[in-house]
Amino acid sequence: MRLIVGLVAASVFAVSPAMADDGGFYVGAGLGQASVDADIDDGLPDFDGSDTAFKLFGGYKFGKYIGLELEYIDGGEADDSWRQEFKGVTEEIRATIGFTGWNASLVGILPIGEKFDVFAKIGAIMWDADLVLDYRVDGSLVERERLSDDGSEFSWGIGGSWYFLQNFGARIEYQGFDIDDADADLISASVLWQF
Repeated sequence: MRLIVGLVAASVFAVSPAMADDGGFYVGAGLGQASVDADIDDGLPDFDGSDTAFKLFGGYKFGKYIGLELEYIDGGEADDSWRQEFKGVTEEIRATIGFTGWNASLVGILPIGEKFDVFAKIGAIMWDADLVLDYRVDGSLVERERLSDDGSEFSWGIGGSWYFLQNFGARIEYQGFDIDDADADLISASVLWQF
């Protein structure tokens, strides 16, 4: 009986370091493209624009399969414009939408071998957004309107990670956010360090 208890205890202590390597804190940074689709005015076509975006993130993995993550996301300033000509006069409306946010997520992870994993996450983003509308006639600015809003909405994401060194990895990810009357998404590539 003592032999069995001793073997079980030895097995637990032998496995513990490997299990600890699967969890822990991580940090990273990413660059990508944010796109925004929005209905900004009843008299205008839908807004559809994109811009370069970046993010900084950190999280904690509770073993191999689950984690929590917090991100700061800067979606850049997506723009779109509409133009019409009437009796030799060119009228143009140019819209710019910029957003930033703090995104908190629960992450589900599925390891594939020793160096790869795929993941999905759900959470909420606390966002700030700015809309700028420029009205131009024949290229000259006639009026500028600025609107700002903030709130918190649902967020989700899917992606995959490749750990090319023991503690360093790369990640590709697609994320979606509901921002008031707009749908925003972010496609990004990131590097991360787990410690």
